[in-house]
Amino acid sequence: MKEVYPGIFLIKEKGSFSAIKPPENIYVLAGHDGIIYDAGYGTKRAIKDFLKELKRIEDNYKIQGKKFNLTRILVSHAHPDHFSGLKRLREELGVEIVLIKKTAEIIKDKNSHYNSFRTDDYNDYLRMRKKFIRKIINVLRNVGSRLFYRRIYGISFIDEPEEIIEEKCQIYINGENWNIFPSPGHALDHITLYNEEKGVLFSGDNILSITTWLGPPNCSLEDYIKSIETIQNLPNLKIILPAHGDPIENPNKRLVEILEHRNIRKQQVLDLIYDNSEKGISPKDIIKALYPNNSKFLHQVARGWVVLTLKMLENKNLIKRREIKKKILFFPNKN
Repeated sequence: MKEVYPGIFLIKEKGSFSAIKPPENIYVLAGHDGIIYDAGYGTKRAIKDFLKELKRIEDNYKIQGKKFNLTRILVSHAHPDHFSGLKRLREELGVEIVLIKKTAEIIKDKNSHYNSFRTDDYNDYLRMRKKFIRKIINVLRNVGSRLFYRRIYGISFIDEPEEIIEEKCQIYINGENWNIFPSPGHALDHITLYNEEKGVLFSGDNILSITTWLGPPNCSLEDYIKSIETIQNLPNLKIILPAHGDPIENPNKRLVEILEHRNIRKQQVLDLIYDNSEKGISPKDIIKALYPNNSKFLHQVARGWVVLTLKMLENKNLIKRREIKKKILFFPNKN
C-alpha cells in the first residue's frame, strides 16, 4: 500500500507470469465518501490481501481522526483483471457497484462476456484458414479462456450493479467533482477518471509506462490515438495513475512518447508494404520482419497491433488487400 497522492492510495495486487496475469493496481480514494477504482482479481488470495492493505489505510485514518467510508467501486473497462473482484468486494465491504452501460452489458453474465471477446481469424486477425479449422480453434480457445479466467483470475459476473452512469459525466468523490469521459482504444468501453483541480488522471490500461496491448476484437488504433490526444489536451494534467506499473509523474512526456511510438510503428508497416509492392506482403511476414529473432508467442501478441495498423491504413486508403493463393496480402494503394 502506498499513498501516491494525498488521500489516494495504491494497492498493488501480485501477478504471476506478467504476460498472463500481470500485477494489478487498485486505487482507493479515501475519505468520508470514498471510492475504489478498478476491482482487480477475484481469487480468495487476492481479495484477502487487498482487504489487509485496505485495513491499514482505514486504521491510519482513524489514528489521525479522519473519516473513512468507502461507498462505491468503479471499473475502467470490462477486461477480467479489472472487474473480477467486483462481486467479492461488494460482499465484503458493502460498497455499491457503479458501471457505464457498455461495461454492464459485457460483464452481466459469462455468455455476454465471452461473446464480446469472440474473434474470427479471417475478419479479426487476417488469417485464411478452413472454416472447420477456425471453428475447432474457436471452441478450444473459448473453453480454455473460461477455465483460465475462473481458476487464475477468479472471475465473477455482475448482473445487477447498483448504479448505471453515462460514459461522459461528473461524479462526486469525497465532496469533490471528478470527470468521467470515454477513452476507447484498448477496449471499446474504456473510461477515464480525471480531476482538473488536482491534475490527477486514472488512465486504466490506455497509458502505461510500457506499451499498451492493442488487438482485436474490441480495440481500435484510430480510437486509441484519439483518446491519447484528448488526454494530451486536458488542462492542468500533473500525474497519471495507471492500472499497471508505477505512477507517471511526467505525463506530457509520456503522451508524446506514445504517439511517436504509434507513428513509428505505422510507418514501419507502411514501409514494408512499399518494399514488397510487386508481390505483396502478408501480416505474418510483416510480423517476422519486425520481430525477426523473437518467439512465436511474441509474434501472436504482436499480431494484434499489426492487424489494427493494417486496418487503419486501409481505412485511410493508403493500402489495399488481395487474396492470393489462400493468403491475405497487402499492397500500396497508389491511386
